[in-house]
Amino acid sequence: MAKVTKFCSLLHSTCGLKEAFEGQYGANRSIPSAVSTRWNSTLRLVEAVTDLDPQSLNTLLEAQGHKGLCLSAREWSQLKELVEILAPFLQATDLTQGEKVMTLSAALPCVLSLNSHLNSMLNTTRHLAGFVKALQKSLQRRFRGIFANVRMDDSAQPAGDLPFGDMVYMMSALLDPSFCFFWLEQDVLAPDEVKSEVKEIIMDLVLAEARKVTILAESSSGEDNKDEEPPAKTPRLFTGYRKKSKKKDDHVSSVKAELIRYIQVCSGEEDEADCLGFWKRNAKVFPRIYLVAMRVLAVPATSAPVERVFSHGGLIMRPHRARLSARTLSSLIFLKCNHSVA
Repeated sequence: MAKVTKFCSLLHSTCGLKEAFEGQYGANRSIPSAVSTRWNSTLRLVEAVTDLDPQSLNTLLEAQGHKGLCLSAREWSQLKELVEILAPFLQATDLTQGEKVMTLSAALPCVLSLNSHLNSMLNTTRHLAGFVKALQKSLQRRFRGIFANVRMDDSAQPAGDLPFGDMVYMMSALLDPSFCFFWLEQDVLAPDEVKSEVKEIIMDLVLAEARKVTILAESSSGEDNKDEEPPAKTPRLFTGYRKKSKKKDDHVSSVKAELIRYIQVCSGEEDEADCLGFWKRNAKVFPRIYLVAMRVLAVPATSAPVERVFSHGGLIMRPHRARLSARTLSSLIFLKCNHSVA
């Protein structure tokens, strides 16, 4: 790592090395600089270096008088392993820090998928087995509440008191058609009966929230009229009994039917579904589940989008712009944020 970061620093500060590098690999090829506050920038730096041909890179470094920065075969193999181990963490970071997308629903699947990834890496890694074990231990400790909720952690402490033990992570994963219950089948390392128990718990949570939702009379009147039987020509005894019981159970059964139908639709999707697009198309198909999804999925997984707004504000509100009005400043921040997202 010291050799790679030193090489990158020289590449961005020494004209001779930069010209030789562009002559060897082309003007469009570059190595990104690392930012001390962004771990993923360091990984992108290492990934860019390992994409180069090791023999030609060592030849270039020797020719430029930097023989001490040449990488041995073992060091090169270690760096390749490091990129392979941390690449999914980079993807998870990008997923949970996105803007204008649902991020909370990705939290639980990312954590469980990373745990499965580290399990598989333990069987294949040659040089960094200790690093993988430490990383997995840290992941399980930091997100202990998630592992407890899916019955992968035998903690005597209630899951709600553990870090990330809130049930909203499980509900949001179910309500995102990209994840639904796929993570439960693939990444929950538990017996099938435990998986079934977890599945029932999550469905009960969503149903409990959906039953609190009140649908406007205009949107539900059409469905209610379709379900009603035509009036009999002659009055019958005890007809009111059945109608009353039907109205009592109608809301409960319709909510459960909506949820089951939603799970079936998600299971039938061949391609990865866009969460926002899916709920926009199916808002009337699953009206009660839709309202629950809009409440749950609106929660951001991290504070990164908010921090970006303050960063943009600091870039715009400089001392020589001290006379900016509040309206102008807010407009500039809005334009800057939209430009960065695009």
